[in-house]
Amino acid sequence: MKGKRKRNQYKVGNQAHLLRFESLATDQGCGAINGVAPSTAPSTQVLKNSSVQVSPAPPKLEFSYSTTDFTPKTTTESVWLPRLTEKEFKLYSKESYDKKSYVAPQSEKCATTVKLLRPHKLSDDYLDEYLEEKSTENRTVDRDLNILMINNLIICHLNKSPKCDVPHFELVQETQWGLGWIWEMKCTKCKFISEKYKLFREINTGRPGRKSATINYGFQTGVINCNIGNDSATTFLTSSCIPPMSKGTMQRITNNVCDKVVKLAENETEQVVENFRRRNQTLGLNKNSPVKLQMDGTYQSVHIKSRHKMGQNASQAIGIACENETDNHDIIGFHLVNKLCWVGAWLRGKGYDVECPNHEYCTANTNRYDPLSEKDLGYEIGKNGQT
Repeated sequence: MKGKRKRNQYKVGNQAHLLRFESLATDQGCGAINGVAPSTAPSTQVLKNSSVQVSPAPPKLEFSYSTTDFTPKTTTESVWLPRLTEKEFKLYSKESYDKKSYVAPQSEKCATTVKLLRPHKLSDDYLDEYLEEKSTENRTVDRDLNILMINNLIICHLNKSPKCDVPHFELVQETQWGLGWIWEMKCTKCKFISEKYKLFREINTGRPGRKSATINYGFQTGVINCNIGNDSATTFLTSSCIPPMSKGTMQRITNNVCDKVVKLAENETEQVVENFRRRNQTLGLNKNSPVKLQMDGTYQSVHIKSRHKMGQNASQAIGIACENETDNHDIIGFHLVNKLCWVGAWLRGKGYDVECPNHEYCTANTNRYDPLSEKDLGYEIGKNGQT
């Protein structure tokens, strides 16, 4: 009796375990998700009808008393779901270990198999619908030159195509010259093509070749005075839907503008100093009599100390001196201390024993180990003012 009771107890427990496994096999079918196909190309039916294929679930099993014998009872059909978008696809998939396909995370816990298809790329029709077939770019053109172009277009079209009563002009070609533009127009109702019109003012340099546009130099002058770099200026232009200049052109114009700004500042300070000397002579004083000043310096870095090297964190410092004799407080002197020299750094990287500022093409005016001091800045400003 005891042995038979144990066998019945084992029988009942085994049946309960098998029934639970059977319910898991039928009830844990994962909903098919749309996703990415494996590395092999999906079938034509998969690409046309849907995005995800769920393979048939394992057949419902009927177990005997033995845990090894089972026969299929019923099968389930594949389920197709719409293809996901690219944003939704990233939520439902992850890259496989071999980096060749995508799999659904935690899909191994499901009784069914989930196959993922990659989302479709955006079609040109969708982009045209999004942009509404209209260009959102802006152009910077000179107002008077634009009006002159319109009047010249009408006159030239009337002379060359007198039978075309109502012209319809269209842009054929445009050439970018920094922030300036050169346009060439045509009439869609006839074969009229205009000449090329420069819609920007040019700087008369007296040299042969193409001349620079005034808008390019004016823009770079504003960038320098606003204390922003070329990257920020490019962001400003692109945010306004204005095609920016190339980085090379922008840097070249910046260098030219900076050189002219430095010369202009030096001439202005010399003029202010000369006015004070003339004033001292008018008042009966020595022309080299002292002038009350206020001076301050600024550094390239916010922090004085550095966490990555010994000494100061800044590598540049500039001192500015203003006169305190009048209410204008004009700048009468400035001095820049610079430790940066890419030529010296490149030579030292190649193994040459070079120290700045004692080599050719050196942009530094002090040794890289010397500390920056406002006292030295004031001394240099005073020495330059005396000369």
